Amino acid sequence: MAMTKMQYKNFIFDINPSDIKLTLKKNLAKTNVMHSTQVCSEVGESVAVISGKGRFVGENAIKKAYELIRIYNKQGADFLFTPCCAPMLAVFNKLNISYSSDSKRVEYTFEFTQQGRRKAEKYDFGYTFANEGENLFDIAERTQISIEKIVELNDFCGVFSVKEGDKVWLM
Repeated sequence: MAMTKMQYKNFIFDINPSDIKLTLKKNLAKTNVMHSTQVCSEVGESVAVISGKGRFVGENAIKKAYELIRIYNKQGADFLFTPCCAPMLAVFNKLNISYSSDSKRVEYTFEFTQQGRRKAEKYDFGYTFANEGENLFDIAERTQISIEKIVELNDFCGVFSVKEGDKVWLM
């Protein structure tokens, strides 16, 4: 499988960040019951946070950093594509830039926060990536694309042969 290049609002990272971290958290309700026992139950999921760090190198390093700052300053959410997880609607909410003295290396850290955990009405970028434990039926449900269309567009041996990280065409 070819490595997806990280992309957000028409900014494509020439080289993927060296570190990408996906943080997921479940909201829990804790209830005290008799005899000092506590019961824990899931009450929902928080939005995902993707953070990481990387660097731009070469003659155009500062130019790429300025482009990234410009994208950061644009308001509103957009689709974030990363090599580590399925595309998600996210807001670019944190950016740190460090310039080297020779102007040929710029290091950065970033953070994106998922806009919401609701289902997308329709994916308009033409594909998604399989999440852990998903099969084509799950992907059809998540993307609201018919299973027949997904089977027709892809070359999987069967609906259960998809693996985490596989690119699944939707259009």
